[in-house]
Amino acid sequence: MKKVTSFKLQVINKTLSVLWSYGLMVLFLCAFTVASAQVDETRILDSATIQRNELKITPELEEMVVTKIKNLPESKYSDYGITDKEQLVNLHLGKPIPWYQIMNENLLGPVNALNVSRLADGETLSLIFTDRWNVPVMSAGEPLVFVFVGITDREYTFLGTGYMGTRNSHPKVENTIEHIYNYEHKDLLMGSFEAAPLGNGLDFLMIRKENKDVFVEVYNETTDEYCKNEYGSCELMKLLKERATKLKEFRSRYYAYVANKTELIITPEIKKMVINEASRLRNSSDNDLNHYGIKNRAQLENVYPGKPIPQYIIENEDLTFTGEWDVFVMSAGEHLFLIKVKLEGDGQYRWVGTSPFMVETIQNYEHKDLIMGSLKINPRSGWDYLIIRKDNKDIFVKTYDESTREFFKTEYSFSDIINLLKK
Repeated sequence: MKKVTSFKLQVINKTLSVLWSYGLMVLFLCAFTVASAQVDETRILDSATIQRNELKITPELEEMVVTKIKNLPESKYSDYGITDKEQLVNLHLGKPIPWYQIMNENLLGPVNALNVSRLADGETLSLIFTDRWNVPVMSAGEPLVFVFVGITDREYTFLGTGYMGTRNSHPKVENTIEHIYNYEHKDLLMGSFEAAPLGNGLDFLMIRKENKDVFVEVYNETTDEYCKNEYGSCELMKLLKERATKLKEFRSRYYAYVANKTELIITPEIKKMVINEASRLRNSSDNDLNHYGIKNRAQLENVYPGKPIPQYIIENEDLTFTGEWDVFVMSAGEHLFLIKVKLEGDGQYRWVGTSPFMVETIQNYEHKDLIMGSLKINPRSGWDYLIIRKDNKDIFVKTYDESTREFFKTEYSFSDIINLLKK
């Protein structure tokens, strides 16, 4: 009981600190322990005392976001669901939706569709505000795209987009914003949260209906319906656990399929992905080029794929290949950026992203030629560890050590990593 009480106090103190430091108008829901099946389900994630404040859309904030959208290069329009340049003429911001995460003290990171199966029934849960809102950008009164607005260095900042388009989301949910805008209970919206490990905060909406907290599924792939299925908090956790079981079975089959396919063969298809991304960046703005660390467009003329780095996770204390690679895009022997490639179940390769992550640092890493793979511990991180083969041993090198503020210095064995995860 002391442990639970301490955890609650930590959560409350942290929230009060945020309110005091930033002066934010945030929503907070207290966590309660479910002692038995007779306890009212709304007491798991209770909002009876919620303070219904919202992000205030100031002229300065609106101008910042609208300017970002208007200055997009045309090559990125499809990423944002923009089909016609005229849609950018009369832009304004709609009602912000606060973004929450469900937290548990025994889990690394927020509760999601992967780790929820590790929770026992009745575990203490807290719904914590993330300092981030999904804000609809409206075009002549019609919803165009969601953007993220959050807190950085005590200021409201444009952080990017939510569900954008077919390049970054399931093709069925690329028009999510339209369905939420037309949702019959949109006026009851209190927030949103994500269940997927790498979603955009809009897997479920939260509404207060008939004095109860109701969690509304944004999209159901089985029924092809939007904003129809409603759940209480206990029902929600049961649903997430059922999904986790199915996802775990699917992942096991997929990992067994890709287990011996860790070597990525650089096919013409892979080369085309590299050239396409270089071409897209060549037509991007100077700000985009700076974001990727590209000094000038001439670097993007003669690109070629570098060494693929297979991505691993730890599954049941085993090092497991995920079926994905990070492939460096090279120019004149220099690392420019990397693309992410995934092997599908049908044997085809698919592009799944582009990133400047760690490129400049890896260029200067003394053992970069010994890299055999990367290890991801946190679903939201890039590489938590690099895997190198040195002195006939597999060594796990922490990409960044917060205690020493050094890159690629702290080394571990695999057993060390397992022991760290058990702590």
